[in-house]
Amino acid sequence: MVANGARTTVALDRSELPDGKDVRVESIAIGSGKHVVHVVVPSTQREGIAWEAVVAAGYLEPIFAGVTGFAAGDPGERTGKAVRIVPHGERSFVLVGEIREDLRICGQAWTQLEPLALYPASMELRPATAQRLSQEQQQGAQQIVATDAGAVPAPSLARLLVARGSSVPGSRGLELTDGDPRTVWSERRPGMGQGEFVTMAAPQDVPITRMQVVIAPPDPDANGAAPRTFYLVTSADTYEVTLPGDGWLKPGEAYEIALPRPAHASCVSVVLNDAYTRNLPHPDVGIAELVAYSEFDGPGVTLDDVAKKLSSDRGLIAAQVLERAGPPALEAAARVYSGLDARGRAFAIDVAASHEGCVDAAPLLARGLCEKEGEAPRKAREKLERCRGAAPALASILRDDPAARACVAPTFTAIAGADALGPLADALAATPESDDDVRRVLRRSLAQALDSAPAGSIGALVDDTRRGAGARLEILRAAGKRVVESPTSGDRALADILAGTPTLRVRYLALGPLGELAHGGDGAAARRIGDVLSRDPEWPVRARAAEQASGLPALQVALLGAARDPEPRVREAALQSLAESPDPAAVQVASSALAADGWSFVKAQAVSVLAHAAPSADIDRSLRDALRDSSVRVRAVALHAVALRHTRDLHEAVRERLDDPDEEPEVRAAAAAALGAVCDGSSVDRLTELASTLGVPGTAEDDQQIALGALVGLAAIHPADLRGRLSRLLGTSSPPYVRAAAAKALAAPGVCH
Repeated sequence: MVANGARTTVALDRSELPDGKDVRVESIAIGSGKHVVHVVVPSTQREGIAWEAVVAAGYLEPIFAGVTGFAAGDPGERTGKAVRIVPHGERSFVLVGEIREDLRICGQAWTQLEPLALYPASMELRPATAQRLSQEQQQGAQQIVATDAGAVPAPSLARLLVARGSSVPGSRGLELTDGDPRTVWSERRPGMGQGEFVTMAAPQDVPITRMQVVIAPPDPDANGAAPRTFYLVTSADTYEVTLPGDGWLKPGEAYEIALPRPAHASCVSVVLNDAYTRNLPHPDVGIAELVAYSEFDGPGVTLDDVAKKLSSDRGLIAAQVLERAGPPALEAAARVYSGLDARGRAFAIDVAASHEGCVDAAPLLARGLCEKEGEAPRKAREKLERCRGAAPALASILRDDPAARACVAPTFTAIAGADALGPLADALAATPESDDDVRRVLRRSLAQALDSAPAGSIGALVDDTRRGAGARLEILRAAGKRVVESPTSGDRALADILAGTPTLRVRYLALGPLGELAHGGDGAAARRIGDVLSRDPEWPVRARAAEQASGLPALQVALLGAARDPEPRVREAALQSLAESPDPAAVQVASSALAADGWSFVKAQAVSVLAHAAPSADIDRSLRDALRDSSVRVRAVALHAVALRHTRDLHEAVRERLDDPDEEPEVRAAAAAALGAVCDGSSVDRLTELASTLGVPGTAEDDQQIALGALVGLAAIHPADLRGRLSRLLGTSSPPYVRAAAAKALAAPGVCH
């Protein structure tokens, strides 16, 4: 840009420059017969950003030139400069000042801070006092005349206004809302500080019905002065408040400001206007305190009364009032909590969660954890999980409040980690055996706490004999595999637990920790399992012992004996354990069971033993017989065993199951799959025929099951022409699930080479 023969650079990137028609140039009369030219070049790329200049005839350099708007910083904290032209009769004031996105009068896009005014005499920018509200906003302000309200301001239920910034350098305006009328916010400017402001946060959902203002502190400064008028500004409304007299002459007294209608605002600004200067040469205009009141504020109303409203249609308003009422609100919410409905309790937890000191809020938050419905449990948990200091309070609740244990334990464990072990163990000791649901939660929580505990921590817990045998058993159960870290402690505790005549339940549950110890190499634990397997009078305990004996070579003989136990469930459990690694003796006992046992589930488990045994003609004969067993379950399991062993010599017996029209569909489907596993090439056409019906409309569900088994069999054999055999299934007319199954079969490597 060229002005007065001098060239000035427009500090915008070339890509941001607008068309010439969008550049604004205006001549401004500034008084004393002088004019300046104001140039605005808006950026086309950044909203609210422009390059501006103020130039004057006869001056080689611009009075001001630079980028304006929020041009620097991160969103929410951006800063910049702004030029403001304020008309005043036949002249205008030119103001240049800093702007901050986080500090402005409510409702304004930006507010100038520490403005510099262009003085006509010197044509220089110098510090000035300026009203930040526009003439239109001032003229449109609703008029309020404050009234005397007494010697001190009325107490409010909650602190609804919180100063968050002030135009006065070095001040956030906290003195205005700190609840202490002895502190004063003042403008600290030459003159009477017109336009200086404090912006405060307010709860949007709490209608402010009235305010009180204290102008002078009880011991006012001699140079202090009271405003004659000031503005209250929200995003929607502007009020001009007139004081009925010089408030600086009434130390500590309050004035009532009755709003014409309740104000719903998240932002409230106080903006100074004129003042009672008392002819002071440099008065310091200030305000000691501004207090806002909600609809709940009234004679005799307590925070308990507000807390009871949490269950009403004014619940949200009540909650926001309580959130700003400090520690007494926690006590009030706790006192009325049991009488609130689910929505009201969720609001009460909001009150507790908003409290600065999460430790103080912990007891109320813990009550929220135990709600059966609503949002209270989630809100309480989210707050407590960020509050490690709440652990002692939760530990006390865990020990002393049986009804709260199950709901408090998981959150307590999440914040206390390994420190939760002792309180959880104590809670287990104090919880009756009949409260199995609670004990289950406590065990799960104790196991979680052990995840962050050092090795061997379980030993100290189970060695503490002050906890009863039942509690120590629960601790061992919760420890799971970690009992092996303290085998001596575990053995000693289990000996105590099983001493005398323990109940069936205790004997049964003790086998879990015994099994962990035995599999960890503890010979004493293994011997105790073997003794239970052979001698316990109750079959559920013997069956559980048989399960725990799996994989323990020292108990192989005991398992062989248990496979002949009078109780079928014990025999089943023993055979299941023997199936893990069957030796010839296990094969013999399984073959005998398959031939003679009267229970199909025992015979099915015997087949599992044979399925995992080494190749043997005797086993093949036993499986052939099993394919003709009267039990559907045994026949199906036998077919899976034949497939697992890839016993080709049994393909005819398998084919017989497939082609028997009276056979159960699940057995026929298993036979079709097994034919592939035994690589019966003579059955390829038959399997193709059956598989081709997969997905055909109208085909019975049983036939679909068999068709799918046939597809599995074809995939195992994987003939060279498999793609052709599956062409119909792979076609676009087939249902998607059929195409997917066929594609999977085609991609399978097959087992027959």
